[in-house]
Amino acid sequence: MNKRRLIQALLFVIFVPTISGCRRDPLVDALERDKEEAKAKGFREFEEHSELALSRLRNRVIDPEPILLIALLGRETGSGRYLHLETFDEDRDILGLGIREEHTDVNGLKTVLTEEYPAFVHRMTSEVLLSRLCAVKIRDADQRKNAQLWDGYVKGEGIDVSSLQSRDYWIETLPPLWISIPETNRVDVYVYLYDKAGHKSDPVKLRAASREGDYKPTPEQLFWRKVRMDRQRSVEKVP
Repeated sequence: MNKRRLIQALLFVIFVPTISGCRRDPLVDALERDKEEAKAKGFREFEEHSELALSRLRNRVIDPEPILLIALLGRETGSGRYLHLETFDEDRDILGLGIREEHTDVNGLKTVLTEEYPAFVHRMTSEVLLSRLCAVKIRDADQRKNAQLWDGYVKGEGIDVSSLQSRDYWIETLPPLWISIPETNRVDVYVYLYDKAGHKSDPVKLRAASREGDYKPTPEQLFWRKVRMDRQRSVEKVP
């Protein structure tokens, strides 16, 4: 090897890793953008959870615990009502979500109801960071999770599991997932994620996107829409 080729080889070894190291991680970009937007809007919980997700990405370790960044209850539409979730999970094995409700009666007596729904058992994803829509039913009486129906769903009874990647079919076949509408001083609702190994995220207080009959989007709803649009432009383009 002559002197010129030796110099070229040395320059290649020095500069190529440096150039590669300068490439931005699109997940980090997305979370940093969300964190700054949440900070500007005063959504402290979303800001804190975005920072937690960023710390997980930067530690170069696959952390098994999922993170729920935000949970919003959308208003009634022609196709039903949906729970909007922003999820983060480095080992990508989120199985379902838990609903924890704290009801306070007129005498100040508090009762707690917790139910877990394996809604994503047949819809595992390759995405670490994902915006999800989950069809729900509003609990307006004493409705409870039907364990038998959900056990059958997990086993694939009466459904075509191979078709569940279709969102419409998934929504159509999903057993009832009950949730109450939050009410100030009466009903507090919290949502958390759990995975196949039993790891659980910290619970996030559910925010109602809008009241019945109110068609003006709330700040939370507008914020979530922006998050989804940003996610579609960035994360989904990653090969």
